[in-house]
Amino acid sequence: MCDHAQKHRVLLEDPDFADPLGDIMEFRLTYAGPLYATQRDARPGQPPKATQNRHDIRRAMHLQLKRLWDHWPGLSETHVSKGAAFLATRQPDPPIAISSKELSARHSHYGFGFVPLVTAELDLTCSLDILFLRPDRPGDVVWGGDIDNRLKTFLDALRIPEAGENYAGRIPQDDEKPFFCLLEDDKLITRVAVDTDRLLEPINGQFNANDARLIVTVRIRPYEFMPENMHFG
Repeated sequence: MCDHAQKHRVLLEDPDFADPLGDIMEFRLTYAGPLYATQRDARPGQPPKATQNRHDIRRAMHLQLKRLWDHWPGLSETHVSKGAAFLATRQPDPPIAISSKELSARHSHYGFGFVPLVTAELDLTCSLDILFLRPDRPGDVVWGGDIDNRLKTFLDALRIPEAGENYAGRIPQDDEKPFFCLLEDDKLITRVAVDTDRLLEPINGQFNANDARLIVTVRIRPYEFMPENMHFG
């Protein structure tokens, strides 16, 4: 018999966003490790744990998104370059960045060259379906408000970092040139659905109250189609 108290679902959706054309690009991202609440555990003279946590999560997303860019046909540099002749007739000013090289140059911050997959310039939006597993009862997450603060840390880690995240003091590693991330801005998320349940398998060999395993289904589509974003089809 299923214990319905063990599972909860939260849905946040933009009611003005219609999706008559269906999903264009779909893939999954995963994360397993500590997930701290935003602005909750800072000590005097030390940054909050969530600040370093966002970088660790961003690093985990980078490795997966780098592989996506390398293997998804519509994102390959060869595919993008084939559309150059077609796009040349429009010549927007400034030109819209569509390749990883162009995006990295456009989003160069703190010594990092960030490559966001979803950008306002390409008129792209995305929705997220998140399976959130953690050691405690899922109901405690929802009704205690903890899900909001911990998910904020995760959602913040999906975008290009903002000022105050200590990136001026970081140096990109060799495999972080460029640095891939999902979003230019988290305002480009139109829908977030969260299912919570109990984590039954420990992470790193033992159960920790702050640990979580997230499986995220990402769906991306143009808000309006234009030549530059047709390669997402």
